[in-house]
Amino acid sequence: MAFNNKHRTGFGVCFVFLMWLLTLSPCQLSAQTPPPQDLQPLNTETKSKYTKAVSQDQIPAELRPLYNQLLSRDSAVRIKAVQALSLIGGPTSALMLTQAIDDSLEGDAAVRIEAAKGLGDIGGRQALRVLGIALDDSDPTVRMRTVESLRWAGTVFSVPYIQEALRNDPLVGVRLEAVRMLRKIGTQFSIQPLEEALVTDREPGVRIAAADALGEVGKKEKDAARALGGAYTNERDIGVRLEIVGSLGLIRDRAGLKFLTTAMNDRDLTVRMKATQVYGRILGLQ
Repeated sequence: MAFNNKHRTGFGVCFVFLMWLLTLSPCQLSAQTPPPQDLQPLNTETKSKYTKAVSQDQIPAELRPLYNQLLSRDSAVRIKAVQALSLIGGPTSALMLTQAIDDSLEGDAAVRIEAAKGLGDIGGRQALRVLGIALDDSDPTVRMRTVESLRWAGTVFSVPYIQEALRNDPLVGVRLEAVRMLRKIGTQFSIQPLEEALVTDREPGVRIAAADALGEVGKKEKDAARALGGAYTNERDIGVRLEIVGSLGLIRDRAGLKFLTTAMNDRDLTVRMKATQVYGRILGLQ
């Protein structure tokens, strides 16, 4: 077995998939976005796969000493084992890190955080699945670092996992981190999860961040204007509406003009003034 190139595994499949995406029209691309999914069956399957690998002695002989160190009583040794496996990379190392990231197996949050970081470095399908386990971690800091690592582990393939955190995490900080990662991914794949958060999240701060992220994504993906305009209609918070109007201005495309026309009749004077200003700015840049 070769372990010297941690990013090789899975890149061929990813490359072919991404090249296929480039052949699609925007409408087709939206339809092909990885769908949100219930991660519990995936988590159960991953844990079962890990248990089977351990119980049936399927861990390669070269990696067995490092696996044994993951079971050390000293957390500093366990962290070093995590770092070593991350450096080696590959799906087998990723699967072994289940031991270090599952809070039912690893009690030290510092070890679990290091495992999340390492899985982000390894990347690939197996790393994404193992990271998915940590989205239910009892420690919010671990969950935040997991969301950050998901972006590095799979880019567009990580979107369903990040959306899971954005939909269901009880902590605002984790959901804001999910918005930030979707903004950094910044492709067509980011629009639907951000739009959903903008419409449904109970915290105005998260909705404001989602609107801001859609404005940034909209600099390249004009379909973000539709998402922003649709959310504006039922938004009651003045701060969020102002952010939506400002984000429509970031897109700088006529696609947002009809929504700005509606905002120019907003019940709040500040929003009406902002919409009028942004409307003129977009026309002035055409």
